[in-house]
Amino acid sequence: MSDDTPTCAGCQKYAALRETAKQAGNYQAAADYELLRRQHPTHEVPRAAARWGLPA
Repeated sequence: MSDDTPTCAGCQKYAALRETAKQAGNYQAAADYELLRRQHPTHEVPRAAARWGLPA
């Protein structure tokens, strides 16, 4: 996650859980939390054309 990416409570929760798991040496759980964070919905506002399925 880059510094200019807006974060919500869900993103911050997954990042904190990932770091806790990494510090504990549980890399499988850390990878799982990173996957959940990446699958978390984007925070970008879609354009009006995207709403209709038209190319941007």
